[in-house]
Amino acid sequence: MGEVSQAQLSSAPVVTTVIPTFRRPRLLRRAILSVLGQTFPHVRVCVYDNASGDGTEAVVAELMRHDARVRYYRHQENIGSYPNFNYGLREVVTPYLSLLSDDDVLAPRFYEHALRAFARYPESMFVCMPTMVVDATLRVLSPPIPVKQEQFYRQGEAVTGMLAGAVPGTWTGIVFRRDVCDGVGFIDTTVGPHADGAFVYHVAARFPGVVVPGVAAVLMSHEQSVSGTSIPVTGEWVNWWHSMMKAIYEDSQVPEHVRRAIKERPVPNYLYIGLKQVGRALARREYAYASRVAIGIRECNHPLVSVLLSGLVWCCYRLHADSLVRFVNIARQCVLNRKIDFLCKQYGVQAEFVRQYMQDDVTT
Repeated sequence: MGEVSQAQLSSAPVVTTVIPTFRRPRLLRRAILSVLGQTFPHVRVCVYDNASGDGTEAVVAELMRHDARVRYYRHQENIGSYPNFNYGLREVVTPYLSLLSDDDVLAPRFYEHALRAFARYPESMFVCMPTMVVDATLRVLSPPIPVKQEQFYRQGEAVTGMLAGAVPGTWTGIVFRRDVCDGVGFIDTTVGPHADGAFVYHVAARFPGVVVPGVAAVLMSHEQSVSGTSIPVTGEWVNWWHSMMKAIYEDSQVPEHVRRAIKERPVPNYLYIGLKQVGRALARREYAYASRVAIGIRECNHPLVSVLLSGLVWCCYRLHADSLVRFVNIARQCVLNRKIDFLCKQYGVQAEFVRQYMQDDVTT
């Protein structure tokens, strides 16, 4: 097993898991336990608290009493999510690192699979595995990207697959060598909701990596998650996209053909995201938010759809069309439920490991 077997001869940590957190003590506990429960035990869990001021510190202190692999640091003020990730990245001293949100859960064998892949491909700078999204009851909302077999990608090869959705690109499902930060720097906090993707895409464009089949982690969707409180789509999303792509194609260490492909790549179609945001906002009667998204869709070069959506929002708000709102919500939910039922039949079993941590939530 090469690199991993050598590591197992020592108790020194090999992988650091960086977990920024803010006022989610119960979910944070679940995330930490999913790291401590890894079949590859040589981990260090570093929690960076954004000045929560609630029970977060007590929850972590309790875990620290039972497991010396857990570390805790509390900021004096909330510095923001991505700056907190960067703070944690700068503190990493182990050969490998992993980035975990406080509401997500790692699959038990994720690090084992990743470290085995690093041993097989020593030149790799990252190993990625698929992730999936579920709700609080473990209903599958988004399935894992299908990966049939382990595959090595040379420098720059993986990024095009990530951008096309064919290669897993969610950083929760990636173990990085610490050295990637020396090459691409830290997370660019100026590109809004693209910050995590910007970091991953730059790493994939700059370095070789490995894709491994299976499921690395389950991302939990809830009202307080990023997916539940997303920034409304506006023309600024296009600017953020151009900024993140510019950082890659101006990097002279990225292969020329990759830089050329990045520079020529069109802006993503943000219409789908915008439609979901409007539908969700109308269901909640958040008319100001829905109106802002409708305008933002026009800024993203969809003027006709913008006019239609603005008219729909106006009708719902001005005419107090509660029945229309209910119809929109019911129709949206029916379509969503059919999709979820199908996904649960196909992929539900792959999220079952999360239940052990949900049971822990109940008993403590």
